[in-house]
Amino acid sequence: MNQTLTALRATTADLSKDQTAIRPFAVPVVAQTALDDLRRRIAATRWPEKETVADQTQGVQLATMQALAKYWGKDYDWRKCEARSYELISRVFNGESEGLTRDDVLDNITITWLTNTFISGARLYWEYFGKGYFDAKGVAIPTAVSVFPDELYSMPRSWTEKAYPKLIFYNKHDKGGHFAAWEQPDAITQDLRATFKSLR
Repeated sequence: MNQTLTALRATTADLSKDQTAIRPFAVPVVAQTALDDLRRRIAATRWPEKETVADQTQGVQLATMQALAKYWGKDYDWRKCEARSYELISRVFNGESEGLTRDDVLDNITITWLTNTFISGARLYWEYFGKGYFDAKGVAIPTAVSVFPDELYSMPRSWTEKAYPKLIFYNKHDKGGHFAAWEQPDAITQDLRATFKSLR
């Protein structure tokens, strides 16, 4: 990992001279006061009444959410996420995968909270609300599509070709869902490489 960090830092230093270059993303160090504030807010959560059914037909069960919030507010270590950021980037580009863990989910939620980006991240959903997420037709730019079975909508190739007449890559995977980049990082990386290889 130290070699990867050294290489990434050297690359970042070289790229800082060229303002048009793609630069590695680094998660900024978060002030302890922000983490303390987050824990205070988690502890102050007002919970609804328990669900009226014994299964998850009404959503994630209250006990599950309370257990996750308790872990997030007391035991979850954001500093580990900060320390792992370059390691995770390196792991994905090396084609390694661990699957999606509880801490992976909390890392994403915490990044969204600490960077105040939930609203901008949710904007896509707001912009398309009531308009139909899947109404795309005749998109005129080269497009690549990776389909995962547990995604909100598993696009069949026949529909995809109509929506994206300049489809240059299509791949249907056996596993993965809405967070495919986390769940199946090696599959996403291979699809990206195959897509851009076709444009060389």
